[in-house]
Amino acid sequence: MKSSSTLIALTALCQSASTLAFAPTSTGERASRTRCEASRRDFLSTAVATAGIAASSVTLLTPLPGAAKGLGEGGLPDGAAQFSRVIKVKAQLKSVAKRVAEQPDDITKEEWDKIDDFLRTVYSAGNDMKVISKGIFDPSKKEKADEDIKLLQKVVQAAQKPVAQKDVKGFSAIAAKADGLFDDFLDQLRDVPDEL
Repeated sequence: MKSSSTLIALTALCQSASTLAFAPTSTGERASRTRCEASRRDFLSTAVATAGIAASSVTLLTPLPGAAKGLGEGGLPDGAAQFSRVIKVKAQLKSVAKRVAEQPDDITKEEWDKIDDFLRTVYSAGNDMKVISKGIFDPSKKEKADEDIKLLQKVVQAAQKPVAQKDVKGFSAIAAKADGLFDDFLDQLRDVPDEL
């Protein structure tokens, strides 16, 4: 609303300035008016018109806040943004599980703490999955997806114990289970028959 009212005010101002600039004068006034007055008046009307045009173009050309955001900045609509986050968390979980399995002796206490923090992100992905599952219309698939979400969040909570104990095998088993739950959930989103 602010930009449209500003635009209306600037348009009115420009119209009145251009009206004054081109208003007819009597011959007596022309004779008494000096060249300096005419150039000041022309300068002032031109400056006001230019300022009005510049201000309105800035107002009109400023992008909307949602349109300025890119893919990584949350510019996606609901559903697509959550799906993107779920896919990223799934990929990151695989990467973390691979690192823990392949180089368990190289993992420091700080890295175990970061893995514990990452588990919170995985848990939050379950909330994103709840939003995504609202788009599942087949009741059996929706029920299975909801079960996968609840189980994923329970598995992630259970993963905190092996992480706290720096148990590589326990964490690897739980990460594999969580990855399988992500896959199962994503399978519930498919609506194409298996025969095709």
